[in-house]
Order: sequence, then C-alpha cells, then structure tokens
Amino acid sequence: MGTLKVGIIDLNNPNVVTNIRNIIDQLMQVRSSYYSLRFKPNYYFEVPNGPLPSDKGWYIILEDREEAGKKPLYVGSAKDLNARLNTNNGSSDDFAKKGRPSDTERNFIKKFNQLKIVSNLRVCIITEGNLCSRLEINPNSLTDLDRGNIEKTINIFRGYFKYI
Repeated sequence: MGTLKVGIIDLNNPNVVTNIRNIIDQLMQVRSSYYSLRFKPNYYFEVPNGPLPSDKGWYIILEDREEAGKKPLYVGSAKDLNARLNTNNGSSDDFAKKGRPSDTERNFIKKFNQLKIVSNLRVCIITEGNLCSRLEINPNSLTDLDRGNIEKTINIFRGYFKYI
C-alpha cells in the first residue's frame, strides 16, 4: 500500500490518527458545540439558536430521534461555519438553480427533512482553532490538503463518535 498524501498532519501514522479521533470525540462532548438545524423553505438551512462561529472548521449534521438515537448524516467543512450553515447564500447548495445536473447530499437532507423522513436535525461543529489547539499546531500552518484529510477522517469515523 502506498502512503496517503498529507500536509503537516501525518495520517499515515496510526498514533496520529488515534490522537485525532480521541480529540474530536472530546470536542464533541462540549454541549456548546451543538446547534439546532432546520430546513428553511425553499432552499436553505438555518440555525435558530445561532449564530454559529464565523470560524473555519468542520461540521456533522445529525438526526436526533428519541427512538433511534443520534445518527450522523453528513460531514462537511467550511471556511466560515455560520455562513455555510446559517445564511441563504452559503446554505443553498445550488438548490435554487433549475439547470443543476444533480444534487448534493445536503439537498437530500433538506428535502427529506421537509418530507419529515428525517427530523430533529442538529449540527455539531468543530472549529479549526479548537482542533489545532488540542493538536498543539498553529492553525495558520494547516494546508487545504490537511483540512480535506481531517474532513475525510471525521466522515470515516462519524459512526464511532459519542454525540450528546
């Protein structure tokens, strides 16, 4: 097997991966990292108990149902978490464009929420600053490759984290 392309965070090292998983799980135990998320007709998400921080970071959209528990539906990243999840411009995902050739997963979540197939949406955020602080690295040294790799890592392990 070859090695993964990485920036400053070496995800080819199992100790680094374990450490990142543990840190993310710890950050998810912070109640203030969770926000309600809802579909706002006709195309948008909104955070009614926001605003979110306008920081760079990652987010996990969850369905929180009493009978089914907390289920992670989607992992994303943002240059500005509030703009991505709580503004008409950032949360439309091209839903309003009639000529779009396909839909992103976020559009499916919105539609399924509107149809009441998924309900009680919440979002858990992880700011770049919080993660980098725990990893003891300068957030300014992260590359786009690092950010994408962290998003992929969160996505792969999203079913393993403990959500509150």
